Amino acid sequence: MKVIAIFLVLVVSGLSAFAGSGEVKNITGAFIQLDGQLSQFTEEQWKSELSLMKDIGMDTVIIQYSAYGERFYYPSRYMKTDEISPDESIAELVWSGSTRTRFVKIVIEPTSTEWTMIPEIAVKKGEEALSAGKTYTVDPQANPSYPSGGKLTDGVADYAWGAMVGWQYPEKPIEIVVDLGELTTIDSIAVKFMRSEISGVQIPSKGYEVAVSNDGKAFMSAGKVTWEENKQEKANDTLGELLKAADSLDMKVFLGLSLNPSYWSGEFDPKEQINMNQKILTELFSLYGAHASLAGWYLPEEIDDRNFLTQTRKDGIRTYLKSMVTYAKFLTRKPVMISPYFGINPNGEAYAEWWDYVLSEAKVDIIAMQDGVGTRRTSVAESAGVIKALKPIMDKHGVRFWVNVEVFDQIHGWPVDAGSWQAVPADIERVVDQLQMQSPYTEKVVIFDFPHYMTPRLGGKAEELYKAYKEYTGLGD
Repeated sequence: MKVIAIFLVLVVSGLSAFAGSGEVKNITGAFIQLDGQLSQFTEEQWKSELSLMKDIGMDTVIIQYSAYGERFYYPSRYMKTDEISPDESIAELVWSGSTRTRFVKIVIEPTSTEWTMIPEIAVKKGEEALSAGKTYTVDPQANPSYPSGGKLTDGVADYAWGAMVGWQYPEKPIEIVVDLGELTTIDSIAVKFMRSEISGVQIPSKGYEVAVSNDGKAFMSAGKVTWEENKQEKANDTLGELLKAADSLDMKVFLGLSLNPSYWSGEFDPKEQINMNQKILTELFSLYGAHASLAGWYLPEEIDDRNFLTQTRKDGIRTYLKSMVTYAKFLTRKPVMISPYFGINPNGEAYAEWWDYVLSEAKVDIIAMQDGVGTRRTSVAESAGVIKALKPIMDKHGVRFWVNVEVFDQIHGWPVDAGSWQAVPADIERVVDQLQMQSPYTEKVVIFDFPHYMTPRLGGKAEELYKAYKEYTGLGD
């Protein structure tokens, strides 16, 4: 047996004194937070991703949200059709024109509040990517936290921090010069940009300029491209493709409803959100209700122990939950799930009292409590203490109690630092700690989230975590 396996046995043995009286459980489900790249997945691509999950014992998928602000992941009657670049996505801006050149210069004037992130540049002739594997230079230099060398021309554009090149607060326009190796005819240049409002990443609103050169010294302008022609005409049916894949694999899917991005700034109008999400739920059920894999609904508001302490706020969230659960049961007869969290220095007894009050009227079916470990709000031991304190309340109200294990490690953003939120996959040793200490108090373990922090599709630390977990469970034998 490998060294890591021996080490994990020691970790498990050492933690046994801290575990609850229940059984230590493995991961059997995962959240999926959709983004621009995942929205393009076909049924076969989803089948491949979900099969990776099933191979390590997962049978449940929770879609974080079907709509986020003006971004829809299915063809909704409520979406706007003139969106240039939806949030949490990768947007592609294409220059078109015929010229013969060896060197291509792309000049970008950053307009982001903090970061400009680029996963890929493709210089093409027809469908052929002439720039694939070619060398390039950048000025100013990118942030050293992100890949250097050939990342921009490797043909990969994953929505993952480790799969992009990033510039933070650049003081001058970014110049990228690609060397095609020889004089050749090109007819398009595609540059992909990341947008993530929560992480301070916006697309360059002015587009970019293109210049060409035969010797790499004297460049001639080849024009500018803007976003005016890059508007979204319709939404892909991401949910439909995913549900078809889940049907074929006998997996269960909880569909998240819509979330207003202003929720993260403390804004929450119960009546407005009830009205919107009842419309979304009705539409989703009419489109996807016949799928065998559709198991229930997820309300994406992440209720915490800090922002809902006043009587007005507490009654507001209780009204929202009660109304949504009642409506979902009446219309679909399917369960409703939420995934709350708790903050720094959590008070398990006070939080349990709060939930006792809310659940006395809001009969939520499933609560998948976030453990807060990945965001560094709490330690594994603190989190286990809160989960232990909550269990009797969940039992009292007949709530199915799950734990949502964070399999990422936050590296920027509050409470780590003052930067924008960023995270990388966690180490297996910490994930084992979380399972060992938290899962005995819960019915089921799900994670946040698989496609960004645990899938081997991304390679790197995500693949390492997947393989290490597979070895830990013995599923790799």
